[in-house]
Amino acid sequence: MIGQSYVARSAPDGYTLLLAGGSMAGARYVNANMGYDLLRDFTPVSLLETSPFALVANPAVPARDLKEFIAHARSRPGKMTFATLGAGQIPYWGVVLFNSMAGIEAVEVQYKAPADAMLDIIAGRVDYFVAPVVTALGARDKMRALGVTSIARSEMLPDVPTIAEAGLPGYEMPAWRSIMGPAGMSPDIVRILNQAIAKSLAAPDLRERFAKAGSVPQASTPEELRKRYEHWMEIFGRIARDAKLQPQ
Repeated sequence: MIGQSYVARSAPDGYTLLLAGGSMAGARYVNANMGYDLLRDFTPVSLLETSPFALVANPAVPARDLKEFIAHARSRPGKMTFATLGAGQIPYWGVVLFNSMAGIEAVEVQYKAPADAMLDIIAGRVDYFVAPVVTALGARDKMRALGVTSIARSEMLPDVPTIAEAGLPGYEMPAWRSIMGPAGMSPDIVRILNQAIAKSLAAPDLRERFAKAGSVPQASTPEELRKRYEHWMEIFGRIARDAKLQPQ
């Protein structure tokens, strides 16, 4: 929030930019003290990458697949625990949507970083977590991956089904990062930055580095990025209403 608000107040000269997460589209539904308006105070420049997450469970949970996990969690309302990195981030939204669609009541446990949450998943101190795919891959033999949050399977976990195909049709919670600038940037500056980003993302060595981090490099036009945020603002709003979330 500090960095985002700083960029929103900066000069629109193209020298101060924001590495923006897709979770910004849902920020206003969990944060009552927003210091900016996403569509009013920022200029979309380009999408950078998309990255699937994975729903993982500790190995002691008696469920071999997603359907068994849902049945087990439903039978123990209020007794299961799930990890998040705090309200508003993709691991949070991923579980909120999952719990809402699956009809699961569980207790949230907040962590500072994905590695901390994974340690407690492996140790059996928390039951489930929506983790970055690269994090899940690194601990594959110590926990159970039940499904990925994207609409298509991850190349890093090709044998793990999507959550939609594994038992919750219609489920999708992608993560992405983009470049945004302050409102009022000139079309010429946006064009120069957009073209430079697209050229960089086409470089084989950069694409390889993204792949190793579990990400898929993907550029876009500024208008496509704006539409992406508008689309997901509507989706996050619906998720928040269905889950009865209140901004804090």
